[in-house]
Amino acid sequence: MQVNRRDFMKVSGAGVVGLSMLQLGVDVRPVRAYADTLKIEGAREVVTICPFCSVSCHVISHVKDGKLVSTEGDPDYPINQGALCAKGASMLSMTRNEHRLTKPRAAPGGRKRAGIGPWNRLPSASKRYATRT
Repeated sequence: MQVNRRDFMKVSGAGVVGLSMLQLGVDVRPVRAYADTLKIEGAREVVTICPFCSVSCHVISHVKDGKLVSTEGDPDYPINQGALCAKGASMLSMTRNEHRLTKPRAAPGGRKRAGIGPWNRLPSASKRYATRT
C-alpha cells in the first residue's frame, strides 16, 4: 500500500481532531449504553445458573420470542461478580449452533456397539411417558 505525504497528513489531522474532541467533553458512553440496550429491548430477563461446572455462576439471560438473545454475568452474585469463564460466555453461541443435537439419540445395538453405524433418533420423553399412563 502506497501512502504519500498528503494522505498521511490528512489521516494524522483527522486523528488529532478526533482525539481533541474527546478532550473537549464528547462522551461516547451514553451512545454505547444505548446501543447495548437495543438488542435486549422487549426481552424478558431470566437469572439462571451456568451448567458447565460446579461453581454454579449466575447468568443473566435475555429471552425474546422464546429464543435466547443475550447472556451476561450477574454482577450481584458474589462468586463470579459479573464475570463468566470461557464456557459460560459461550452459552449463547452454543444455543445457536446448527450442529447441536436437539433430539435424544441412541446407538443401534446398545452401548456395546456405540461406535458402529449412525445413531438413531429416540422418541421424545413426553411421548414415552404418555404411553405409560
